[in-house]
Amino acid sequence: MRRAEFDIKDETELVKFLHEASFGTLCINDKPYPYAVGVNFIFHDKCIYFHGAMNGRKYSLACKNPHASFSAVKEYAFIPSYFFSGFACGASQYFISVFLEGELRIMEDKTQKAAALELLMKKYQNEGKYEHLHAYDKMLDKTAVFQFQIASSSLKIKAGQNLSKDSAVLLIEKLKKRDAPKDKETIELIKKFALKNKN
Repeated sequence: MRRAEFDIKDETELVKFLHEASFGTLCINDKPYPYAVGVNFIFHDKCIYFHGAMNGRKYSLACKNPHASFSAVKEYAFIPSYFFSGFACGASQYFISVFLEGELRIMEDKTQKAAALELLMKKYQNEGKYEHLHAYDKMLDKTAVFQFQIASSSLKIKAGQNLSKDSAVLLIEKLKKRDAPKDKETIELIKKFALKNKN
């Protein structure tokens, strides 16, 4: 990563983000262009799980070549240029992103498939009110469940770490005053990552 100040090595933060992120992009090898597709997913036991059809481009490519990458992003506040200098280069988007490389495996065991799908339901329908899956449900024969085994990971958090303490404090005041939908949680992000080591 070119900007070392945004490179976060804390595995706890990586795991926390993967549990909270709701949407990711899977990229699989294809010719002449790589194939990227958005998926809902669950992170469990150091792997990513998602589902799909037992046919189609995603399934066939995963069968041909298991090597793939995966990314997810959470957008925080946009920082306009006029908050500081007015020059266009001062504008910035704050965010958390993860990039993973690894291998895809199409799960065969019905009990394991059912367990992964159950975890997906718990994540996206945490209020419950859904029928629980059973290991021998006919639906499982028609549903592909993919396991993405992570080989390497990179977590990037851009939250004003490049700012001086005074600039970070000023930015927080401007975000408080603006009070846009993402500003409150961006303030907490700045406090956690941009101000924690500044005296």
